[in-house]
Amino acid sequence: MLRIFASILCLWTLAACASTEGEQTASSTDCFRSEQVSGYNVIDEHNIGLSVGASRDYILTTNWNARDLDWTHAIALRSSTGRICTGNGLGVTIIGGDPQRTYPVSRVSRAPDSAPVQGS
Repeated sequence: MLRIFASILCLWTLAACASTEGEQTASSTDCFRSEQVSGYNVIDEHNIGLSVGASRDYILTTNWNARDLDWTHAIALRSSTGRICTGNGLGVTIIGGDPQRTYPVSRVSRAPDSAPVQGS
């Protein structure tokens, strides 16, 4: 009987820890919608800077050469969920150029406050 009680107590404690970690992860997610983007620029071959509103800057990472994108034509940012959140870029793509190309995003991160991203 004591072993059963100890097992239940251990499982209950583990469940409480797991739900606390999940809540912290969900509340720390930083998201925006593609229509909120006010500017783009190429940081380097695999990183693209985004300005969202007046004070939020993000960096999108792609495995493709971002310098190949023709930035003089319209650029579109698409997400399969409608929202773009920091972390894994699964489902996020940048579309643009002439001829039009699609660049899958592998990572979305918030730019450091000390290095704002200049929009173009």
